[in-house]
Amino acid sequence: MDLHQRGWLGWATLFAVALSVNSLSKRDMFDYGEQAGDQLLEQGTDRSQELILNQSMFFFDGAYDTVYINTNGFLAVEEPKVESEYLGKMPASFGMIAVFLGDLDNSDGVGKVYYRQDSRPSMLLRTTDHISQAFPQDDEIKPTHALIITWENVAAHGVPGRGDGLDRKRNTFQLVVASMASASYAILFYPREGLQYLSTPVAGQSEPVHAGFSQGLVQAWFSWSRSQGPYYRIATDDEASVRQLSEETNSGRRGVWVYEIGTSPIFSSITPGQVTNLSLEAGGQMEPVPEFPPRNTGEQQEIEFPPYEHEEEEETPEPELLPTVHPVQYQPRYPVVPEPPQTSYPEPPQPSYPEPPQPIYPEATEPSYPEAIEPSYPEAIEPSYPEAIEPSYPEAIEPSYPEPVQPRYLEPVQPQPPRYEPQTPQMVVVDEDDDLDVDVFAYNSEACASDRQKCSSFADCKDYTNGYCCHCRPGFYGNGKDCVAEGKPQRMNGKVNGRVFVGNSPSPLEFSNNDLHSYVVANDGRAYVAISTIPAGLGPSLQPLSSLGGVIGWAFALEQPGYENGFSIIGGVFSRQAEVTFLPGNERLTIKQEFKGIDEHDHLVVSTELEGRLPEVPRGSTVQIDPYKEIYQYGSNLITSSSNRDYTVSLPDGSVQTKTYQWRQTITYQSCPNDEEVRAVQPTQQLSVDQIFVMYDLGNQLIRYAMSNKIGSIHSGPPEQNPCFTGRHGCDTNAACRPEEGIQFTCECSTGFTGDGRQCYDIDECREMPEICGSHAICNNQPGTFRCECVDGFQFASDGKTCVEVDRPIDHCQRGTNNCDIPERARCSYTGASTYVCSCLSGFVGDGYTCQDIDECEQGRCHRDAVCYNSQGSFTCQCHPGFHGDGFQCTPGSPEHEKTQCERDRESIQVSSNTGSFSFFRPRPAVRQYVPTCDQHGAYEPTQCHLSIGQCWCVDGNGQEIPNTRTGPGQRPLCIDQGVISPPIGPTTRPDVSPVAPGTHLLFAQSGKIEHIPLDGYSMNKGEAKALLHLPDRVAIAVAYDCVEKMVYWTDITGPSISKASLEGGDTISLVTTDLESPEGLAIDHLARLMFWTDSMKDRIEVAKLDGSQRRVLFDNDLVNPRPIVADPSYGRLYWADWNRDGPKIEMSNMDGTDRTVLVKDDLGLPNGLTYDPESQQLCWADAGTRKIQCMDPNGRNRRTIVEGIQYPFAIVSHGRNLYYTDWRREAVVAVDRTTDRETDEFLPQKRSRVYGIATTPTQCPQAYNYCSNNGGCSHLCLPRHGGFTCRCPDMVDGSCVERNL
Repeated sequence: MDLHQRGWLGWATLFAVALSVNSLSKRDMFDYGEQAGDQLLEQGTDRSQELILNQSMFFFDGAYDTVYINTNGFLAVEEPKVESEYLGKMPASFGMIAVFLGDLDNSDGVGKVYYRQDSRPSMLLRTTDHISQAFPQDDEIKPTHALIITWENVAAHGVPGRGDGLDRKRNTFQLVVASMASASYAILFYPREGLQYLSTPVAGQSEPVHAGFSQGLVQAWFSWSRSQGPYYRIATDDEASVRQLSEETNSGRRGVWVYEIGTSPIFSSITPGQVTNLSLEAGGQMEPVPEFPPRNTGEQQEIEFPPYEHEEEEETPEPELLPTVHPVQYQPRYPVVPEPPQTSYPEPPQPSYPEPPQPIYPEATEPSYPEAIEPSYPEAIEPSYPEAIEPSYPEAIEPSYPEPVQPRYLEPVQPQPPRYEPQTPQMVVVDEDDDLDVDVFAYNSEACASDRQKCSSFADCKDYTNGYCCHCRPGFYGNGKDCVAEGKPQRMNGKVNGRVFVGNSPSPLEFSNNDLHSYVVANDGRAYVAISTIPAGLGPSLQPLSSLGGVIGWAFALEQPGYENGFSIIGGVFSRQAEVTFLPGNERLTIKQEFKGIDEHDHLVVSTELEGRLPEVPRGSTVQIDPYKEIYQYGSNLITSSSNRDYTVSLPDGSVQTKTYQWRQTITYQSCPNDEEVRAVQPTQQLSVDQIFVMYDLGNQLIRYAMSNKIGSIHSGPPEQNPCFTGRHGCDTNAACRPEEGIQFTCECSTGFTGDGRQCYDIDECREMPEICGSHAICNNQPGTFRCECVDGFQFASDGKTCVEVDRPIDHCQRGTNNCDIPERARCSYTGASTYVCSCLSGFVGDGYTCQDIDECEQGRCHRDAVCYNSQGSFTCQCHPGFHGDGFQCTPGSPEHEKTQCERDRESIQVSSNTGSFSFFRPRPAVRQYVPTCDQHGAYEPTQCHLSIGQCWCVDGNGQEIPNTRTGPGQRPLCIDQGVISPPIGPTTRPDVSPVAPGTHLLFAQSGKIEHIPLDGYSMNKGEAKALLHLPDRVAIAVAYDCVEKMVYWTDITGPSISKASLEGGDTISLVTTDLESPEGLAIDHLARLMFWTDSMKDRIEVAKLDGSQRRVLFDNDLVNPRPIVADPSYGRLYWADWNRDGPKIEMSNMDGTDRTVLVKDDLGLPNGLTYDPESQQLCWADAGTRKIQCMDPNGRNRRTIVEGIQYPFAIVSHGRNLYYTDWRREAVVAVDRTTDRETDEFLPQKRSRVYGIATTPTQCPQAYNYCSNNGGCSHLCLPRHGGFTCRCPDMVDGSCVERNL
């Protein structure tokens, strides 16, 4: 429907609720108090309570698992500072939801602060009603978790007896945070009778309370400092706006305010509810509302107007004053706009429109860019220690389909489907140059009819006499094969390799696959470049080489009238070679770069090689590069340039050196030779570069460059005054600046965005046009565009748009559609690619298609004192009367010992198969029967086989088959003594989950499922990765594997629970479902048949049998945030890590709880992952705080670092020489080679979300002595320890239990 229709629908929605809109009272709030199951905050002033959430809360661009409830009327996402740090000083330096922020007090016992988490359907339905009423256009509101906090009768903290009555007035208000899988909403309740005061005393003065949302400090890009992040205000600094909290609304209900406070994976801004209209208090009538405004219309901004400081190079001052804009959103009311706003711009010397706060991109540390000389870095490679506030990391998950879409405007527009087919989406991992999957474009003599797909999806194809050419459409620029939206920021990713000598060193420093990331604000020409993992011996000396990013600045330079930047002319596919000569030492360095076009993530891909020598810049030195100008000369498919660069080195001793280097570069590219309408390109252009910033970040091993770039005439003249050419226009970073007469201009949002140009908001094509991706596809909105993904089991057809079912190979053996002989005589073996091989079973002969029985009796197989009986596929031997034996060996006489159960079973099976008259003989059974195998003592062998059908399985002490241990031909299971284990109830096979193929696999958990990746040696077979188990509405955290029963175990924090399922596929079996809060670590002892787990909310470590019975708490003291836990069954040891922020540590104990020891407590940050390799006897961990993977001996010696500079690891597992870890930011599984100390591979799941626990499925269990064989003779729990075991009682004992040490 169009916007008019939506408007009338919105009016009808409002009218429907009009009769119920009155002043809010306390009874209209969500239920609270002890009767509702609430907990109480400790009484006092400025009290905080940490609360670990059952489900992540999204706030701004981060996801949080821990929050803090405070007396002073707010909820924080990190531990609050003392109140003197934030009262009266908003926005705060830490993230918070300020509901009614002031100096509050509940120490008198009258005021109370209640809180609880609630997932009951009735509560969730009520939150859905409030959110849907505030956002009538949203139809996918389905909260799964609610956090309810109520401040009841809290007083202002003041001096008693002042006489103003303030300390006797009390306020009641409430916050409800409702969370879904990818978004969170805040619902604020302000009952009219609940707000009796509007200010509180702060530092001796009465200050109005605050209400709003503050992100706190965020990491700056090019410095170690942190700057204030966005702050959305609900109320201003006056009591009148505070009073409106109970009198107005944005949700259609007086005193109720609803906000979308966080989304994943992409966040733009805090979004208020859209229904600001109220009916009259009693039976009033509503005015019809013509339409609802878009969700993301622009908010007002707080603006300061300082005098403008001119750049030194400009001689003519600009007549306008430019405001400084703080990233603050303010909107106490959300107006309904009946007509599109008319944008006008002030005449000089009135100030121009302010530069808006920069929209928040998926990169977690993407800040705004208010001033060019204080750049901030958009790449999420800065360390961030607090675990709960880590955001998602989008480099690999920000695909952008270049499908053209119709922009959305404020006036009614009917959305039209795109006219052009998108390029076929493929996931590209930027790695070695040879692996770059970027289509290098070349023109030929074909026509548009056959080669249209080689043009950008934002380009038109045009036929000419000798062939075709591609031309970017209006609103885009480039060479036709690569087109980007005008005004839209551009990102670049790539790898850097090098062999560089530094100073007089005879040995080069070599590096490979170092990440390069760049970000360009296209509408002001500011470029930022960063290269990671640069060693300290090279990093300082690279500082003068800002030219590494110079070509990126040239490609997207701010264009002066009549001139074009590099990308406009040649697009994104070109080669660049530069020669740098440093004076006076004549050191020479060669830079080679290959730009390979725009990939499907909308990133420009580049590979870089450095070769040569650099003059040494001592460590601790800083480098300043003077502004420079560079002349570019344009020829046929060739561009050259040269310049001299001066730079200053400030040494640590305070001395200063001025140096120079000469620069020459050549750029080659391919233009379209068929274009008969060749556009005029200035043969010579000048690139002006200023505001250059360089820095080597030693702590993070990063080299960073930033610079401002303009492309224009080589001739001197008065500088351009129009803000579009100076870059000081205040347009949104997703907008193009359109110059007009004089210094007038307009701002126009880039394609894929909507707004007035000053503030632009992404068009959600997936919401506007739900069917845009077609059937069997999922639409994922991205900044400025969208992406279609085929669901599991489907892939894109040749048109790049239609999802068709994957043509998978058919296993004819499993389906029974083969032409082998019957299963009683032949075996069908699947060989892949829908092929199979037929072979006769043992005891038969033939080609597999026809098999005949072999008469073994004719071959004299039996003893001479035995009778042979032939059967189909087999035979049996029976000793004559008066002899005993197995028929193959017969001795005179009768056995003297009493037959065991195994021997009796064996004899009964043999006798029952005898169909002849000699019933006392024991012939061998027919096909489909087997004879139990007994050991020398007559007991069942742990491994039983039926040779006729080629299958083996494990049995317990009573001869009963252990489920899920049966193997196929040519394989034998590793069976251990199971006599003390009750046979578990195996799950039934699930038809929608294929059994896992033999071999070692990686298992890892994502929200809602557990996936597996086959391992080919140490390489991940990514093409065969798929879901093992689907766990809808569950969040599996820890994963463990039992190699005996081939069972996968996992913990679930939404239940919470501990469950298992067969690796062969099957339904889940819940093992532990009570007395759990947040089980986050899990370990299996396959020998003693035990499982151990950590609970980070109960702060304890427990043990139980593998069926969940006989639970016992091992440790419940000196634990704060225990998470990973691993077992070493060979030595009866446990290892675990506690990521306590105030004292992280790694500990060890015996499995019976004795000999608890702290192994590591120094140089730890957030030790999330832990693993133990029994082969190398190495204990390894992944630390999200120090961003390292380290290993050591289990006795705490020989600690060494494997890799550094990783991003945000969560779990880790060892397999041979490799370590594999999951990373929250990269949303990937990463392989690390311990022998070379480097990352070797990365797997990106198809559905991008956080990855949690990881485990391996070894083909054989590690061999070790089992101290708890036959349960060690214990009555209940047998707990191993080094060199022995201990009998222990569970916490809940039925009957008698004996504890003893052995």
